Amino acid sequence: MTVKEVIALAAGCLGRDDLISALDKGEEEISEEEKLELDALLRCYNFVENEVALDYCPLKREETVEVKENKIYYTELSQVPVNVRKVVGGGYLQRFAAYPAYILLSDGWLGSALVVYDCIPSTKNSFDEESEFSQESGVSARLLAYGVTAQYCLVNGENGRAALWDKKFRESLRAKNLLRRTMSIRSRRWV
Repeated sequence: MTVKEVIALAAGCLGRDDLISALDKGEEEISEEEKLELDALLRCYNFVENEVALDYCPLKREETVEVKENKIYYTELSQVPVNVRKVVGGGYLQRFAAYPAYILLSDGWLGSALVVYDCIPSTKNSFDEESEFSQESGVSARLLAYGVTAQYCLVNGENGRAALWDKKFRESLRAKNLLRRTMSIRSRRWV
């Protein structure tokens, strides 16, 4: 799915057919007001994609990198890691410790290693870019559109509409089993 599809669905939820038609026009054909509105929707999209990736459905990446002095520097990875899941070197799981700038391997492994990690989605600057989520991840374009709509309404001060769309967004997350029910402990009673 592309960013354009998600933003078109969000504009439809907002009842803004002018923004849907503006997405199909070229840069020079849209008005300054429409450009500002579409840029605001793009910022909301980036916010919602980050929220979903960091809180509900982690983006898992696997990369093979070279180990230098028992360290794997984060700059060698293609995306910014949030959580390092495992490091495999020589066909075996390697013991490691994550530091702010690198991963330190404890067994003195040299050569190449496979790093499995969760990452932050890249910031989208264009409507033609692909979303980080695929349909197999359980995150659909409609789910993201609900979140974008809620965020857009919140930014524009429409708190009532924002609460409505946020509720739909959370219900969609729960329906996809991405949002878990919170556990509650009954209060103690002294009899």
